[in-house]
Amino acid sequence: MTLDSDLLPKEPITLEIEIPWEDFASDLEVFGGYGAPWELGTGVVAKGFAEILNARTLVRFATYPKVHQVRDTTGTTRPDSSLTFVGGRVVAFFDTIASTNNGPVELGLGATQTPWDKRTVTWVTAVDTLNDLRLWPQPGAGPVTSIGTTVWDPAEGDSAWFELDSLQVEAWADTADVSRGARIESFTDNARLQVSRVVLRLDTRPSVNPDTIIVLSAQRDEISFVYDPIPEAPANGIRIGGAPAWRTVLNVKIPTHLDGPAELCVAAGGCPLELKPLELNYAAITLKSERGEQAFQPTDSIGLDVRQVLRRDALPKAPLGESLTGLLGQRVGPDAFGAKAGTDIEIPITEFVRDLLDSQDGISPSKTLALLSVFEPISIAYASFHGPGDENGPVLRLVVTVGRAMELP
Repeated sequence: MTLDSDLLPKEPITLEIEIPWEDFASDLEVFGGYGAPWELGTGVVAKGFAEILNARTLVRFATYPKVHQVRDTTGTTRPDSSLTFVGGRVVAFFDTIASTNNGPVELGLGATQTPWDKRTVTWVTAVDTLNDLRLWPQPGAGPVTSIGTTVWDPAEGDSAWFELDSLQVEAWADTADVSRGARIESFTDNARLQVSRVVLRLDTRPSVNPDTIIVLSAQRDEISFVYDPIPEAPANGIRIGGAPAWRTVLNVKIPTHLDGPAELCVAAGGCPLELKPLELNYAAITLKSERGEQAFQPTDSIGLDVRQVLRRDALPKAPLGESLTGLLGQRVGPDAFGAKAGTDIEIPITEFVRDLLDSQDGISPSKTLALLSVFEPISIAYASFHGPGDENGPVLRLVVTVGRAMELP
């Protein structure tokens, strides 16, 4: 004896459902000011990039080497602690991928004359610490004592250097001088360069062999950059990243019952259908990328993250939960904000949605999420997405599997 196949439940059905902004989210806000440029450990230089952006890099060098192993006139190698620095050069290395220039760029090097603090320095402010606010005499980390100019051509390598005389090398040796430092700037319009590192090479005459010149290095001790203008928060959009970094915050409310699509209602034997955690295979917020301000367009990929905001009333300094996307986040290439603007970018939040459904008591509770970059800050550039209010607004994408309704014979 066998059962009639019509009496057995049919195979489950899996459907993709898109829920518009107004049905799953509300209270979008964009906050800035997370982190500071010095935390990047890199620099930026620009002059009139995209007709508005100017940026300059500030560097201080570490203590010069005090002892070095030197071969004397007899051929014996021994430590020499009486080193004389007779000149040198500042070598700046550039990230050729993150920089926007295709040709040579003229650069200038100057010695700073004003005390500055790497953690709080801006285009206008040299120091902004507790009970100590000092402006630059000239906005843009000026004035400086000009040291020289050079040209960096990416076709010839990833570095450029500025020659130094012995007087400048001696001036930077005084680590007690809080005004000491170097400012690197661009004299070429419409290029934004990323300075990956800066090194001071020292031409050194050892006492045990004064007829020989050896080259020693003093690594940079501090590096930051200042820029103008600081971008304004978008009126109705989503922004992630930058330096200082931007975050976008929204409240999420997951519908506990679904009224469509029609295929789902037929399979379930009618709607509304209660959405259960085990029926949810996948959930993601889908954002549509857009072209932001040209001056701050990404030139490298950005890792997008999403975290739960534990106390919205404490924003912008509210504590956040663990990452919902993993260690590297959702990687997005720079083309998504340029030639391929309008690309759909999914940020998975499956476990977050399951937890909401599992904890619901008749009505699914609202929770607050923050969209941010994996590392803050990560670059002077930021990612831009369409905000709510039109057909390009964020949507919630759900993939659910439900059992088909049994039919009585």
